[in-house]
Amino acid sequence: MNTENKQIQPILTKQYHIPYEMFRDAFTAFQKRYVHPRNYMLMAVFLAVACLYGYYVAIGTQQQKPVYCMIVLFCIVMCAFQWFKPRKIRRNLLEAVRGLEEDLYELRLFPEYLEIGTILPEEEVTQEQQEADELFEDVPQENFSGTRIYYSKALKITEHSEYFIVYMVKSNFYILPKKDFTAQETTLLRTEFAKALGKGFAAVGKQSDEVKQ
Repeated sequence: MNTENKQIQPILTKQYHIPYEMFRDAFTAFQKRYVHPRNYMLMAVFLAVACLYGYYVAIGTQQQKPVYCMIVLFCIVMCAFQWFKPRKIRRNLLEAVRGLEEDLYELRLFPEYLEIGTILPEEEVTQEQQEADELFEDVPQENFSGTRIYYSKALKITEHSEYFIVYMVKSNFYILPKKDFTAQETTLLRTEFAKALGKGFAAVGKQSDEVKQ
């Protein structure tokens, strides 16, 4: 029998939907905070190198100029790549999730970790799972497919006016829409995240001012 789930009960369990417009806004905010700064830094480096070798093109010999021109062209191409890549990723991702608005998700909040996942349709719970539950006299398996996310330095959570963004560095990001949580539940999430993550939790924009008040 699965004793762990019986011994450790979640502090909060909540199901929610993510509207397409919210996913679009949240992913844009995610990129601005975690993706764009690195891209802009790389663009600045490539532009600096392009300017330097552009100067060398002006003062260099005829034999050197072709090499310098190639370096300048390479830097310009890399700048363009750093600019367009996150926008292409956003466009492709938004096209992929457009039909997933009706999917139902669930958050389970524990003292040391989160579980975030999808509520599967009833028909996706297999016959084998049902027979195993009956054999071991276990509680029937829930139609829940989720990921366990432990509080660590690799976890960053930001609070925005309409949602929380849960980001596993260099891995995945998740959205928790406030519209499906009560005011008390939202306060509980904020308190637990701040206690568990410290500086790894931050309120962003207007929400930062509201939290301070």
